[in-house]
Amino acid sequence: MKGIIDLNGDLKERKQVVVIIETLVYLLIITFTVIGNLCVLLAVYKNVRLRTIPNFFIVILAVSDILLPLTCAPQSIVTTILGRWPFNEYVCQAQGYFVIVMACVSLQTLTLTAINRFYRIVRTRHYRRVFTKKNTIIMIALCFGLACLEPIPYLSSGRRYVFHPGKLFCFQTNEISVPHFIVYLYVGVPTVTLSICYLLVFKKLRGHQRTVQNNLHLASKSEEISQRDVRVTKIRFITVLGFLTCWTPIAIIDFVDTFRGEASFPREVYYFYLLLGNLSGCINPIVYGLLNKNFRDEYKNLCFCTTRRQRIVNVQESSTIASLKTSSL
Repeated sequence: MKGIIDLNGDLKERKQVVVIIETLVYLLIITFTVIGNLCVLLAVYKNVRLRTIPNFFIVILAVSDILLPLTCAPQSIVTTILGRWPFNEYVCQAQGYFVIVMACVSLQTLTLTAINRFYRIVRTRHYRRVFTKKNTIIMIALCFGLACLEPIPYLSSGRRYVFHPGKLFCFQTNEISVPHFIVYLYVGVPTVTLSICYLLVFKKLRGHQRTVQNNLHLASKSEEISQRDVRVTKIRFITVLGFLTCWTPIAIIDFVDTFRGEASFPREVYYFYLLLGNLSGCINPIVYGLLNKNFRDEYKNLCFCTTRRQRIVNVQESSTIASLKTSSL
């Protein structure tokens, strides 16, 4: 296709300064994504108060946000530097597979989070029965299972992932077909579901707020909607907005290319596409740190843990030496 040929030429003919800037920006985003989400996992591991059912989904989202750059970014970074795809067909197919799977895991996890908030705020009486630890683990397992199955119809139809010189990674071909439609099904159903869930949740919260204002003594006592539930719901919704802000332009670009059957945009647009896909993984650790005190405190502990531990060791050593001197006297 003419568009792909042009993009290949543009990729090879970049000036050295452009190569350096694009590589550094991409590396910076990848590094921050991995470190930020590792901090999320460590925070949940170290702080017992963070080991709640809703935070199970935060953990899975962090895992998918780490796995995506680790499995797919190294090939794209090398390609960005060299200006060409230097790997074989198997690497291309593996990268294309993991790009699709990890993106689906992220979206479906956000959808499970929205359903969790729906039951906690709207269907409060059923919440503890539906979202037990066992049920939550089953939901997460199904989420991963469905995501892993998404590429199967495309690959089983004889199609293969191809390197896209604009996006700098291997992806589906641009054509209208049933296997391509399944991708939009995987994106559309979760997006509609989480949108409806949050719409009902915020409708319920507005009614709850009016009840509280009208009668402070009977502030939705039977529904058990606490300020903590409201705060957690708002934080989760902000992460959804961040995800959709990054992935909506991506979906539009893919839709236009699929409808036209060719690459339709300049190389710079596709590079921005690549950055947006990885930038979505940076947002969640920042949101948790800014809006959740427990996460913020754990981030601080992780940043200064070495210094604090060293101080404790020094104090203990000083105390031991003082004790020995005292006993010798």
